[in-house]
Amino acid sequence: MQIVFDAKPTEAKPLKDITVERLHFALRRLAQQVSTARVSFTDVNGPRGGIDKHAQIQLHLESHGTVIVGATARNWRTALEDALRRIVAKVVKTLTQAKRPKRQSMKALALVQTEG
Repeated sequence: MQIVFDAKPTEAKPLKDITVERLHFALRRLAQQVSTARVSFTDVNGPRGGIDKHAQIQLHLESHGTVIVGATARNWRTALEDALRRIVAKVVKTLTQAKRPKRQSMKALALVQTEG
């Protein structure tokens, strides 16, 4: 899994090591499905403060396209943890839905019974 780290504000740059470590830990069971991960941090309000630290995680899955989530919090670490929690849940849901067989409608079943 290739990880791309992008931090616009300079105060988020020291989070690179912890971000890579947390991403590897959170996706340890799903790492075979993920080819590329992109993590970006932005400060929405700039220096004004408040709940404005935004973390976005984008994963490119081998056979299921791209999954993107974001989280906004008061500090960088909380935004990262919230985004990691959401991305894991979304990837698991995506992979589970892909394995589930499609259900046929009652009309399709009725057509099959009348033809046969």
